[in-house]
Amino acid sequence: MTRRFAAVFLTLALAPRAARAAFDDAPFGARDAAMGGAFTAVHDDVSSLAYNPAALGQAPELEVGASYLRGLHWPAGTIDRDITRAALAVPVRQEIFNGAFGFDVRYDRRQGLARDRQIGVFYGTRGLREMQDGGLDFGCGLKFLQSSFEGRGGAQTKPALDMGALWRVGAKRSVAASLLNFGGAKFKSGPLSDRAPLALKIGAAESIRGALIAVDATIREPSSGQGKAVTFAAGFERWWATERAGAFAARSGLSLGDRARTWHWGFGWKNAGARLDYSLLTPLAGLIRFGHGITLSLRFGRTDPEEEYERLLSGEMRARRDLNKKLEANSVKQWKLSEEIGRLQAELASLRSAIAGKHASEEEARRRLSDMETRHKKAVDAFQRLQEEHAHNAARTKAELFGEDWSSYQKAKLAGAPDEALLERVQRLLVEYKESGVDLGEASRELGRLQKAR
Repeated sequence: MTRRFAAVFLTLALAPRAARAAFDDAPFGARDAAMGGAFTAVHDDVSSLAYNPAALGQAPELEVGASYLRGLHWPAGTIDRDITRAALAVPVRQEIFNGAFGFDVRYDRRQGLARDRQIGVFYGTRGLREMQDGGLDFGCGLKFLQSSFEGRGGAQTKPALDMGALWRVGAKRSVAASLLNFGGAKFKSGPLSDRAPLALKIGAAESIRGALIAVDATIREPSSGQGKAVTFAAGFERWWATERAGAFAARSGLSLGDRARTWHWGFGWKNAGARLDYSLLTPLAGLIRFGHGITLSLRFGRTDPEEEYERLLSGEMRARRDLNKKLEANSVKQWKLSEEIGRLQAELASLRSAIAGKHASEEEARRRLSDMETRHKKAVDAFQRLQEEHAHNAARTKAELFGEDWSSYQKAKLAGAPDEALLERVQRLLVEYKESGVDLGEASRELGRLQKAR
């Protein structure tokens, strides 16, 4: 019996331990978790401050987010933990500070090991250096990390720094790099010791036809008695907007590393500035235990400009379909009247021929001729009215529809649609109405303004 206990003890002592590093780079919430943690170059969400403080500067409006994550398999290794986190992004548009401030609070419970708390203040620039093909921004964050080992008390607080850079390549691509937990924060209580591992993250992201694709690579320094860890991640997201029920998203991602290999997926819903996300994590190797997360975020001020722009375009396309149906019906009526006029003209020619050949009585022929001429005149008048109506509708499809298109563009502009979307819209309008005779002066001037602003 004693030998059995000794064998079990020796096996446990020599078995590889699960990662237990404090404050390792974990996802912020359900959206980035569902994309496999490939979020270093994504810059449209408050959760980006957990990956790269430089991405925070692109926050368009005041935004707050809160999330809860529960799982066993994490990029830095296997550890039973749950994370509760909240963050706030505050855009500032001033001459000195043009960017956004961020505030982050994190509570991390590593089951049976320790309880970790974090408070952070971040700042990211916006358009610090603008170039013809994009812009370069930087960000940094000061964090205060507090960790206490289970059953030992004596919480210790240490500072750490996050730093990052973001290069926007046009309006649809971005490349970024960040350094997290700089400062080597160490925590020790008796024989137990731990540290916040330094992590280098490099990522890229691109928007393609309403979809977001992102890739990341992360290198973590050795910590907690383990060697360095390398992780590669890739994520995908696609949004679909509806007219009344808001917008819906589907997401998926992979995280492949030395210590964990996981598949992620999730979905999201947003409407009027509110967004709800959910994610599920599935391990590809090792102990099969699913993880999940949920996030609620609120964006104050203007609602999502791209979503509003898509709704305006949907309404515009519906109006155009209705008008096209009316024009088609008008064309059918003209075709039928044209046939009727042709038939009447044939009968008139036949009557005139009959009169000339004296095949009918003169008075009867004149009566029939007068009747036919009256019907012919009515048909010709009706045909002319339809032609005028058709010409009016055709003119409306150009001049008045341009007015409607331009009004929709102005609404999208006031709603805060991005300049790249506005530029694409103006260019399409100029091409569409180039040969229509419509006055395009205002649209041409707007095109010049947008091109200068790039």
